[in-house]
Amino acid sequence: MKHSNNLSRVLRSLAVVAAAGAMTFAGCTKVDDTLGSNLIPENQELKAGFTTLGGRLANGEFNPNKYFETRLYQTDSIISSNLGSGYMGTMLSDTFGLRTAGFLSQYVSYYAVDSGYFGYRPIFDSAQIMLGISSYTGDTLQPQTYYVYEVLSNKYITEKPLGEGKSERDSNYYLNFDPVKEGIISADSKPLFEFTFPDGKKTGPATTAVTMTATDEGRAFVRRLMLQEGKYKDDYSVYSLDSIEQFIEEFKGLYIIPKEDATSGGAVYTTKLESTGLSIYGRNRLESDPTLIKDTIGLVFYFYDEQSKAGNLSVNTIRRDYSKATVSGDLRINLDDAVETNEARPENRRIFVDGMGGVLSELTFTEEFFKELEAVRQRENELAQRKDPALWYTNMGVSQAKMSIYFTDSDYDWQSIPNLSSLIDEMDRSMERLGSYTNFKKLSGISDYAYAYEQQYSSTLSYGGYINRSRGCYVLDISAHLQELWNSYMKEKKRLGFERLSYDELTSEENWSRIDWDNIEKRSFYIGPEAYSLFTPTHAVIQGENDGQNTAPIRLDLTYTMLK
Repeated sequence: MKHSNNLSRVLRSLAVVAAAGAMTFAGCTKVDDTLGSNLIPENQELKAGFTTLGGRLANGEFNPNKYFETRLYQTDSIISSNLGSGYMGTMLSDTFGLRTAGFLSQYVSYYAVDSGYFGYRPIFDSAQIMLGISSYTGDTLQPQTYYVYEVLSNKYITEKPLGEGKSERDSNYYLNFDPVKEGIISADSKPLFEFTFPDGKKTGPATTAVTMTATDEGRAFVRRLMLQEGKYKDDYSVYSLDSIEQFIEEFKGLYIIPKEDATSGGAVYTTKLESTGLSIYGRNRLESDPTLIKDTIGLVFYFYDEQSKAGNLSVNTIRRDYSKATVSGDLRINLDDAVETNEARPENRRIFVDGMGGVLSELTFTEEFFKELEAVRQRENELAQRKDPALWYTNMGVSQAKMSIYFTDSDYDWQSIPNLSSLIDEMDRSMERLGSYTNFKKLSGISDYAYAYEQQYSSTLSYGGYINRSRGCYVLDISAHLQELWNSYMKEKKRLGFERLSYDELTSEENWSRIDWDNIEKRSFYIGPEAYSLFTPTHAVIQGENDGQNTAPIRLDLTYTMLK
């Protein structure tokens, strides 16, 4: 990321210089033709040009060349812990099958609990789950029932294997986290509470409190919280602000998960853990006459408290089953074709991006892509030599490279889109932005996608990645990445002594076969959710490679500068 940030700073600096220059000379009538001439390398004759690489030729006819390959990709090596959010719910999608989300979280008391607070023989009245809903997707009118389990063991923390070369255990947990295998709950665990959310009466649920139904296990759990039984019976030290670790050792956390998987529809909700937690309400008695009530009492626990030095660990668990999808053909996802352990992942004409750790897509620049750019270089050389026979361009610089990735119901020509209402619906339910990564597991963005810089400085990247609703596509500016790719390709040409070969000489079977494509770096990158919304519950289904069936396969609009 350091490289990406430095690149962004350079680009931003150049933008500032350009903007300053524009403001300085806006009121002038005389143009200084020497401005910026010192930035051009000596003995260079520059020539700007533009070309488009896509599924159609300039005359509108089908282009048989495949410049990009697209494949599915899925990895479980995505951190699902300590995200600040807990995900819950279950939904069944025609395209993406079944998705069920739950989360476990430690919790700490929001209020100080002084010695004697619970009084004499306290009575448990009710328990509520406080839900700070920040977003959702799916049918919010469909009620779902959830179970709340007590976390049984801290071994997933205390006995977690040390990472290679590490002396301390980290608190990172991944999508393949298994609550039963890790001892969070057992196969025959019984829930403490049960609750239904939403109520099925109103849409757009926000922060709310839902009264839960307590089981016998839940009532016993509350008695322990009220220090009426268990290890800390009548011992208020467990609530001391100086002994949060002691509290966590006894009350290890809660695990919330849907009671059963969705059989149709459904929804998944995002909760902000700082406003999500557990409330317990009760009363205590007069010791002199236990039939009389003395006071009301209550406990409030939050799943995240930034002021607390401990007790903030949370882990999201996501289960999915793509085989439950009802679509057929090329819209159906076969997970075996996507898993990273499959070294022969087949091409897929669609690009799928499924949030919350689902499938995404890998894009690869083909040999045909480089041949096409070599053809551009050859055409520019032929034009140049009509004026100067000694002029020969050996290289090109990327001025701008904008990649357009179209929705399934879209077209290059918006006037040719057969069903605009269907396209609008498709865009409405899709994720707003795509991220691009050279290494998705490490979240290493391509140079143009310097998301950390963007976040830190509240800046706007030229990368974009957003939906262009006027054109029915996502637009990604990958200029820096493409320049790096081209530089790597030119390095391989230089190794072989091919810099000054003509197109026909270079692409001859003998010479072209000598290029070692493994030496060319960054030929592939991954298209996934944006970095700060990896767990978005939304999806995207868009057109990928040019397979002869996509109406608008990936298109790259390239503005270039020819160099000697």
